Amino acid sequence: MALGPEDFSAAVGGSPEFDLLLAPNLSVLFAARAAGLLPLGFVGSIGEFSDNDKLREAAAHARRLGFVGALAVHPTQVAIFNEAFSPSNQELEWALRVLTAENDASAQGRGAFALDGKMVDAPVIRRAREIIAIGPKA
Repeated sequence: MALGPEDFSAAVGGSPEFDLLLAPNLSVLFAARAAGLLPLGFVGSIGEFSDNDKLREAAAHARRLGFVGALAVHPTQVAIFNEAFSPSNQELEWALRVLTAENDASAQGRGAFALDGKMVDAPVIRRAREIIAIGPKA
């Protein structure tokens, strides 16, 4: 599920800029997650494909918000999106440690546990599983 930033902006008479696009993008994100659909997108104009640094930051920000990918309109965007929406090695290592610790805690009958001084419970485990699911395949 994705928002057409140019279409939305034109429909409301505005410019496809961050202030206008944040709320509708978050609405799409929340609706997609609630419906079990993949949320795609980033907060910005999809037509701005010549500024790779700006696109890279917009994609990284979108991933931090919860988006899992974005639609590309130019071939140069594909590599940027693949990199931005893929978990880092550090994130993958963290997720594996969480799932290993979860197995140990589950064997002891505990649903929550501490790891690196932080509480880990069902939502954190869910996030770790999602990171592993979208990570590189062996």
